[in-house]
Amino acid sequence: MPRILFDLSVLRTGARTRGIGRYVASLGEALGAEVHGYPRLQLSALESLSYSARATTSSDMSAAISRITSAERESHAAWAYRLRISLARALRKLRPDLLHQGHPNATPLGKLGCIRVVTAHDLIPLRYPGRYLDYRDGWYPGRLRLDHRRYSSADHVIAISETTANDLVTLLGISPKKISVVYNGVDLGLWTPEPEGPDRQVRRKFDLSDKAYVLYVGAGDWRKNFDGMLSAVIEARRLAPDLELVLAWAAELDEDTRRRIATRLDEAGAPHAVQLLGYVSDAELGSLMRGAAAQLFVSRAEGFGYPVVEAMAAGCPVVTSDLSSMAEVAADAAITVDPEDHAAIARAIVTLADSSTERRRFSAAGVARARQFSMERMARGTLEVYESLTR
Repeated sequence: MPRILFDLSVLRTGARTRGIGRYVASLGEALGAEVHGYPRLQLSALESLSYSARATTSSDMSAAISRITSAERESHAAWAYRLRISLARALRKLRPDLLHQGHPNATPLGKLGCIRVVTAHDLIPLRYPGRYLDYRDGWYPGRLRLDHRRYSSADHVIAISETTANDLVTLLGISPKKISVVYNGVDLGLWTPEPEGPDRQVRRKFDLSDKAYVLYVGAGDWRKNFDGMLSAVIEARRLAPDLELVLAWAAELDEDTRRRIATRLDEAGAPHAVQLLGYVSDAELGSLMRGAAAQLFVSRAEGFGYPVVEAMAAGCPVVTSDLSSMAEVAADAAITVDPEDHAAIARAIVTLADSSTERRRFSAAGVARARQFSMERMARGTLEVYESLTR
């Protein structure tokens, strides 16, 4: 019976609240729930690893995730360094047949004695080195060597989208035979189109009860197309002044980003076009999605694009980019636009905000499309990779 070791240890760091940590936790939960359908495989979790190569493992994924995420956080650098220098020794004691690292930033040194699978989320820094790489990364050549080592040294790579798989091949020269695409999954029980009791209360809490609003969930960096979103919303308000559209922005933003938003709105003479909601829980986001005219997610590049699938699953029409993984994930279940065409984004917003027929059409299409990205499908796809590699 092949023994599979899934590395949860990164959840001890601040990554637990970010996208890759979310992937590791959700995949771990889903693997634990679905592995019973794969009687050949014996699954366990790597909870922690000491400098002396003492490893803590568990066969109960859910309990392990709960313990790790409630523990005190450690620095990401300390975690990565410890895995690099200690993981090979630990694996020689544990003797698994396969190790899966859902976070790629800790390539172990030395011979492991087992198959190593790594998940690749995106190669965006290599796509846009002028935006994301500096002397701390060794500029482009340094990051290229680092990413090449991360993925070429693995026996197999799971890519979370075809976009990421193509980047592995074209940017790093990884053989397509070493890559499997397994899409990320979302909890379709959490992201549901069915109205819930607290929905109105949540919208009242964020002062959105009586407003036509589009929702954005995410940061304010260049890749997320900060300026494009603001320009599009301002233009949409000009095209349909009676709607008095508002962009409801859900994220914890730093002061610099808040200042840039205020400056842009003042320049446009539209100081009330954006409402900054701050941190919003997943349950509250579901309520906000069910009341929104649309989810706006017009990034320039994504490895996957969780908000697109979450909004579709919640029955919220989506306006997203016609490139990168967003077009791949959304297919024809969303309005896709050129992220640099701010007028086109604005027209898409107005189309959905002004027409209940269009909202219903894209809502139904999105709910159907989101079923392709369940946690169960993600887990089964991953388990099939394990079976194939250990057969």
